[in-house]
Amino acid sequence: MTNEFAGSVLLPGESGPGLEALIHIENDQVRLVAGSEELGSWRQRDFAVKPSGKGSFKMALGGEELFFTPSSPASFAEAMAIPLQPESKKKGKGGKDTPSYDIDAAIDELIAQVKPLKSINDEDDLLSKPLLAGIVVIAGALMVGLIGMTFML
Repeated sequence: MTNEFAGSVLLPGESGPGLEALIHIENDQVRLVAGSEELGSWRQRDFAVKPSGKGSFKMALGGEELFFTPSSPASFAEAMAIPLQPESKKKGKGGKDTPSYDIDAAIDELIAQVKPLKSINDEDDLLSKPLLAGIVVIAGALMVGLIGMTFML
């Protein structure tokens, strides 16, 4: 079974957008590819991954470490059978441990799944044509009402 994940990679201590790369996982082999260049290939037993927070994952590849931020963190975590976020615990009421939730990672995941609006006539748009027309009509009526109220004062 082949899995391919697009994203960006950073070395520990680096910051910024990172290098756009693909991770290919096939049978017993893990390959890291940037553009047309293969950056490395490792056996799956020399490969370890764990969540590092905010939709990023710390990867150990044959003794080398890097951070990988996939374009779809949830899909990557599911395929790797690991949690999306590091498992940190906070003390809740009564001293009980409660898992923390990283809202930044959830927002990153939602942003990764947003498709750009191509045309108002596309059927897969978030807002249908009648709903959008209704919003425009209501907004116009509100504007007319507000303008009318300013003349009354």
